[in-house]
Amino acid sequence: MIRYLLSISILFTIFSSCTSEIQCDQAPDISPDQTNLESQINEIEAYLSAEGLNYQTHSSGIRYVELESGEGRSPNFCSSVSIDYEGRELGSDEIFISAIGSEFSLRTNSVVPGFKIAISLMNRGADYRVFIPAELLINKGISDVFPRNIPEGSNVEFRIRLNTY
Repeated sequence: MIRYLLSISILFTIFSSCTSEIQCDQAPDISPDQTNLESQINEIEAYLSAEGLNYQTHSSGIRYVELESGEGRSPNFCSSVSIDYEGRELGSDEIFISAIGSEFSLRTNSVVPGFKIAISLMNRGADYRVFIPAELLINKGISDVFPRNIPEGSNVEFRIRLNTY
């Protein structure tokens, strides 16, 4: 009986020490190349100015346009969400990915940081155009990322509607 309890205790200790605690109210830990990020932000801002868009700025480098405001509070970085979205390279009309009613957790490491941050700015029912620098679309060490098919090294525009969380 003592061996059994000792074994369970050891297993519990091992498994609990292997899990990393995610802070639900803190943005993902990112360490972008600042030179690249600044250059990408300048490219996005030049595009937004040329298009005559009034945009808002997030400290991460994300720029966004609120097309429709939602209601309630914003999801945190542990929330599960349902969204409609489409993505295109900055300045392109060609959609490289789209989905309706896509459900996923912001807690997972496979969701790229820029996408997590963008969704955390929204509230239920909101519809945004979000412009994400390429540096914020990288998940170092993770090969299966969400959203899929992101053009490597390209700044991207997403149209996102937050349905529920």
